[in-house]
Amino acid sequence: MSVSEPARLLYREALAFHERHQIEAALAKAHEALDLAPDFADARSYIGSTLVQRRGAYEEGLAELERAKLDAPDDAALFYTLGWCYEFVAYRVSKRPQPGLDPALLYAKAEEYLRRCLDLNPQGKLRDDAADLLASIIREDVP
Repeated sequence: MSVSEPARLLYREALAFHERHQIEAALAKAHEALDLAPDFADARSYIGSTLVQRRGAYEEGLAELERAKLDAPDDAALFYTLGWCYEFVAYRVSKRPQPGLDPALLYAKAEEYLRRCLDLNPQGKLRDDAADLLASIIREDVP
């Protein structure tokens, strides 16, 4: 994947807006980046995780993350984000059920993606965070 510099600039602008808590502007800039580079996994991952965490748009956000993994099938950080977001949604749906969202299936997807993250051999904090979150999901030590 080769992402143009204009798309990267728009993505950096999206992150700057996010840091200033201007989420709508951040999402708009990330969408502009995707308009220029539809296979820009980082921008799509940002949109997906932000929709999940900040907007509660669980299905839409998870769908964006699922699309991002197609463009970055070996990105450990993306698989961590997938696992984290699926766990986030599973927990919330287990407390406040929503039609079409099954916590058990969501937790299973979270586990799958965290295992994939670890299979990609991330280093440092990413590995530790993925292992800790996976252990909390499956309630056993991660090798």
